[in-house]
Amino acid sequence: MGHRVVVLDDLSGGYTDNVPQGAEFVQGSILDQTLIDSLFHKHKFDYVYHLAAYAAEGLSHFIKRFNYQNNLIGSVNLINAAVNHKAQCFVFTSSIAVYGVGQTPMTEDMVPIPEDPYGIAKLAVEQELRVSMRCSG
Repeated sequence: MGHRVVVLDDLSGGYTDNVPQGAEFVQGSILDQTLIDSLFHKHKFDYVYHLAAYAAEGLSHFIKRFNYQNNLIGSVNLINAAVNHKAQCFVFTSSIAVYGVGQTPMTEDMVPIPEDPYGIAKLAVEQELRVSMRCSG
């Protein structure tokens, strides 16, 4: 469709083979605020697709600091840059973990009741996006 795509990944759980041909690949972390700011400044992103997370829901009780740093603070770094650089839209992959267990069938109007740090971090990012970004276009 003619869009320029930039992929940022620290490769902790992925491979460069997964980067689509024609996309620019940058190896780095969403925790690196300087890198994030420089990428937003250079590329003037209209759309941000945040697909990264350390998806270790069952371990999140034991790695709380790591979980919150990667899954919450890293996300906030991206959101902050998107707001500051006037991105049009921010798409975030959340998790069913924000709703806890035993609530079926799952619907979008359910009340979030996260039961672990992973779900708490994902819900916090959802709430931050509600107050920080308004998608258009």
